[in-house]
Amino acid sequence: MLFAPFWSQSQVELHQGKVALHNVFEPQNIQLLPSQVYRISESFPFPKGIDENVKVFATQERERLKGNKMPLSSTKRNGIQPIVSAGFEGAINAGIPNDNNMAINNDSFVVSVINSSIRVYTTSGVFKKNWNLTFFPRSSENTQPGKGLTILDRSYDPKIVFDPISNRFIIVYLEGSESPDTRIIVAFSKSSQPLDGWNVYQIEGNPIGGKLWTDYPMIAINNEDLFITVNILKDNTDWRDGFTQSIIWQVPMNRGYNGDTLFYNLWSNIKHKSKSIWSICPVQESFFPANKGLYFLSVRPGDIQNDTVFLHHISDNYNSGKAQYSYSILKTDKKYGLPPYAPQRTQGYRLQTNDARVLGAFYNNNKIQYVQTSNNPINGRSSVFHSIIQYPERESRSVSSRFISYDSLDIAYPNIVSAGNQVYGQQALITFSHTGESVFPGTSVVYFNNEGQYSNLTVARKGDGLINSFLADTIERWCDYTSIQRKYNTTNEFWLAGSFGRSNNTAGTWISKIITNDPLVSVNKNKTKDMPLAYPNPVSDELTVPFKTSVDGLISVKIHDALGKEVMTLENYQLKGNQQAIIDVRNFKSGVYFYMVSINNQLIFNGRFSKI
Repeated sequence: MLFAPFWSQSQVELHQGKVALHNVFEPQNIQLLPSQVYRISESFPFPKGIDENVKVFATQERERLKGNKMPLSSTKRNGIQPIVSAGFEGAINAGIPNDNNMAINNDSFVVSVINSSIRVYTTSGVFKKNWNLTFFPRSSENTQPGKGLTILDRSYDPKIVFDPISNRFIIVYLEGSESPDTRIIVAFSKSSQPLDGWNVYQIEGNPIGGKLWTDYPMIAINNEDLFITVNILKDNTDWRDGFTQSIIWQVPMNRGYNGDTLFYNLWSNIKHKSKSIWSICPVQESFFPANKGLYFLSVRPGDIQNDTVFLHHISDNYNSGKAQYSYSILKTDKKYGLPPYAPQRTQGYRLQTNDARVLGAFYNNNKIQYVQTSNNPINGRSSVFHSIIQYPERESRSVSSRFISYDSLDIAYPNIVSAGNQVYGQQALITFSHTGESVFPGTSVVYFNNEGQYSNLTVARKGDGLINSFLADTIERWCDYTSIQRKYNTTNEFWLAGSFGRSNNTAGTWISKIITNDPLVSVNKNKTKDMPLAYPNPVSDELTVPFKTSVDGLISVKIHDALGKEVMTLENYQLKGNQQAIIDVRNFKSGVYFYMVSINNQLIFNGRFSKI
């Protein structure tokens, strides 16, 4: 794919190095941390995140606009309703806030992470294993820590991603909140089974020197690399007063899966007009990881109103030796802004909504879709700001945005996943936390269809009580993020993790299975029996795609690459009974491909294969 010129800046710094398994790496000109244990307070700093007067103003605006009604046409709530088909309660959180992230693999294991623990379940909700974050590296099934891994005593902000190519999990979380003991813990599952153990690494949280520490990781993968973005803060400050810059780590995954020394690119000094860009969200490819490089997004998250979007790009993979960073500036057609505090059912009790940073994004069908929490200027409510960047690789790209908002609810901490396919690609599921004057805090989801219409709100888990377990005042920590992921080997099945108010006024974790029934995406199983998979997979020379159906008709087979580009079409074959197509793929480039089988122009079966 060709990329239009970006407004690049030459002062962005690239650092390269390596991380030995379980050993703190030693970048040039930075002294290795002493091998003693640093005891950090267990208390979590109160994360204001932006100027308190600005937050107060946003909350006052909410009260001033109270009673204003959102026009239904602004969100076009006519999409097909998603279905909550299963759900179970996850870990009870011992940390603050209830930061929820989860991933599901092709073997139906669900790994849920929150601020205090890592828990493994089956998709039926059967509990299998729990690790406390602080003791996880020393667990017997994990590779034992070696020289340089000091004891963890304040671990938080866990994130997890599933790699569908390798069928492995990757967990990232943080240790410490002061420069003497700030680290990024990175764990690669040794196999597709999360119970088989993990290779655990630690990466220096202060790679640029000075009295600084790492906060708030966000992660994504492409076909070869793990990308980690973090914010660098000053010692003894929160992330309102202490922010200095955001940086990007690029790490080859195979070395982590194999237990080898990790290599990395580190991108720092990312600025616009001498001002550091705050909080960088990786953009995940929608179906299977991109072959190379990655997009990232940032906004101006602490402003009352703004329309600026920074579109970052890293051009290639680590192993190419050619990766370069660039960025461009886009404008949204509507303005996002700092969200107000959100009310709870009991008067006087409110929840934190933090700032307007981008919290989730995916790339599909030449579009980037992303979500952030924002103040809605019509009703003053905390709402979801959902945006689409058309053709991000072109110079003529544009951004269109809409508010997902409700007259009786405040919603925050959204995340998004692609719910389309390679033919109809705009569909998405968007999850978020909700609260209101008449409901307890819970988790919801909406569907966004190919025509740009939203479904009505579907409650994944209603609240049973307030969230009021930590702060002495009434502006309680809510959460910092939620998550949602497709199950890669199943059509139209998605899983999410969010929070809800428990009956004892603590925050609970809820994991839900979500099904979509959009006929543009669904496979019609009434006209065909389940098909066998194409073989061999991976393939080098010829791919055999078998068909088995009693339906008469004209069959077509289409093959797309990982970017959604059609690379081959076989059409108008008369089909009846058991047959097969043999496709010569010797001229295909190495990578991931998708095949779609249609009868009489109706999709009946699809799958993927890898060309080696």
